Amino acid sequence: MTNYLMSDDSFMVSSVYKPKLNYRIFLFIRDQQEAQELTGQISAFGYQINQFTKSDDLISALRWSLPNAILVFVDSKTLSFEDYEDLAQKLKKQSNNLPLIIISAEDNFDLRLRVVRAGGSAFFTHPVDISTLIGSLDEFANPAPTIPNRILIIDDVLSQASFYAMHLEKVGMQTRIVTDPRQMIQPMIEFNPDLILLDMYLPDCNGIELARMIRQMENFVSVPIVFLSAETDRERQLAALMMGADDFLIKPVKPEHLIASVTSRIERYRKLRSLMIYDGLTNLLNHTTIKERLVKELLRSERDKQPLSFAMIDLDHFKNVNDRYGHSAGDRVLKSLARLLKQRLRRTDLIGRYGGEEFSIIFPNTTAAEAASVVDKLRESFARLHHLGPEGVFTVTFSAGIASFPQFKSAIAISNAADRALYQAKEKGRNRISVI
Repeated sequence: MTNYLMSDDSFMVSSVYKPKLNYRIFLFIRDQQEAQELTGQISAFGYQINQFTKSDDLISALRWSLPNAILVFVDSKTLSFEDYEDLAQKLKKQSNNLPLIIISAEDNFDLRLRVVRAGGSAFFTHPVDISTLIGSLDEFANPAPTIPNRILIIDDVLSQASFYAMHLEKVGMQTRIVTDPRQMIQPMIEFNPDLILLDMYLPDCNGIELARMIRQMENFVSVPIVFLSAETDRERQLAALMMGADDFLIKPVKPEHLIASVTSRIERYRKLRSLMIYDGLTNLLNHTTIKERLVKELLRSERDKQPLSFAMIDLDHFKNVNDRYGHSAGDRVLKSLARLLKQRLRRTDLIGRYGGEEFSIIFPNTTAAEAASVVDKLRESFARLHHLGPEGVFTVTFSAGIASFPQFKSAIAISNAADRALYQAKEKGRNRISVI
């Protein structure tokens, strides 16, 4: 058993271990104490901060490079709303698209209205909840990419299938056509559709039989199936729906009706799928999913003969946080840690909420020493974060246990070992890392 207490600089992170973010914020603030506090809190999440006290200096810097967002701290002593409005006017001339985020020591309707009229993108009151602020910065710096809907069309009449595909593609969807149902399995696996448009009557089989066959395929049990057919018999339509279909559209279908039906079904499907995979509070992988991914990643590591590390993280004295500051404040702490982990770790690292205040991380291609160094830096950063409670700000720490492959070869073995290491860290005083 090796313990990494507090910080140990002897274990350096591998050169391939780099944070996935490189976002930059321009901070316009004149209160140096607040500037130091805000810079420390925001930079913990991987953001680079350039601080300015003069609007002319900020405008000049924009001529050379553009940040992901501009953050302005407004208070009655050092920077007034008149100063903000003047800055906003200058920014419109320089760059009208940059998000402008305001932190204000005051809060009332008139001030918020002035912020909106001057082009403010978001408004926060001081003291600001860091997790909420970072969430806003993330949205502006890295908006979620639009994932095109994938529609598989199974229809033996190519002209009709092409007609539907053309109109779906006009609104940004991706389509694939299968005219022979006997050839559908491989395209389904390769295309991985979000929805299947299925003709009711096909050569050698009917749509109901095909729907039942699709529902027997594990990967497509919950994928929406929408029937397209000239069938007007209501009993047959209901029979089709009872066999696993989600909707029944009667040909000829107006393009706008087809698009509306497809879009609504996919949105519902994606929401349900997300609930099955992700934790609702933190948006991390849920307990079941992270365990499944651990099994898969261990098999991959064994096949590729590469190391893998598994970390268990537990917030220290979290019951006291809930008891003293309330469950709402506790939830904000959990979300702050989740956001910190997502911001500072690689895209290939898998992060899950194991349960309650416990989190887990799968580090592919990472030794125990490298994982310990990374988690310890995260521990130090998290301990410096300020969380907002009814009585003001407070801090929270976490402990972690780490185990690795190939020392532990199965998912059960490595998770049990990491849990034992976590227990060791708690026993030795908390706010530390233990490696087994």
